[in-house]
Amino acid sequence: MKILAALILAAVAATIAEHAHGAPVVVPAAKAAAPAEVAKVATAKPLTRKPVAGELEEIVRTALASSPGKLPKGARVVAVRASSTIEIPLAPTQTTIETSPVPRRAGSVSTHAVLSFWKEADVAARLPVTVDLDVPAAALLADVPKGTALTLVVRRGLVEVTAGAVTSADADVGDVIQVLLRPSGRAMRAQIVARDRAVATEETR
Repeated sequence: MKILAALILAAVAATIAEHAHGAPVVVPAAKAAAPAEVAKVATAKPLTRKPVAGELEEIVRTALASSPGKLPKGARVVAVRASSTIEIPLAPTQTTIETSPVPRRAGSVSTHAVLSFWKEADVAARLPVTVDLDVPAAALLADVPKGTALTLVVRRGLVEVTAGAVTSADADVGDVIQVLLRPSGRAMRAQIVARDRAVATEETR
C-alpha cells in the first residue's frame, strides 16, 4: 500500500510540474453549428413583400371582378390607398374583398374595403384600404324601378308557381326586396333575378 501511495504522489507531482513549465492546456472547443442548420438560416425567405406601384389597384379590380354586385354599375376603380406602410403575403391562392356601401351619387366617390389574402382555406392576412371610384350617372338608375310589373316565382319543394307582382322600391338585379302580389296586394320578400322576374325567398307579415 505504501508503494502504491508513493506512485500516485509521484504522478500528481509530475502533472503539476508540466503545467508549471507552460505545457499547453487543452480546452474543449465550442460546438460548431451543423452544416444543415447554417444552410437553413442562410436560405430563410420573407413571407411578405411590399407591393409595386399600381399593384394594389390591380388586386382590387381582380377581387371585385370575382364578386359581382359589390360596386355600382359601370363604376371604375381610380386609386387604392392604405393608411400605412403595407406588406402583402407572397403568392396567395386567392384574394377576396368586402366593401362598405357605396354612396349613391355620380362622380368621384370613395368607399372603405378590406382585402383578404388566402392560403388555401386560411386567411393569411387582411388589409383595410380606401377605394376611390369614378361612378357614372347611369349607375344611379335602378335596374328595376319602383312599381315595375314582374313575374314572381314561388317554389315549394318540387312545385313551382308563378304569379304577377310589382316592386315596392327601386332595385337592381340581385337585390332582395319586398314585392306586392297582384291583385291581392299581399307582400312577399323576393330576389330580383332579371328585370322582369323575381324569386320568392320568404313571406313577410
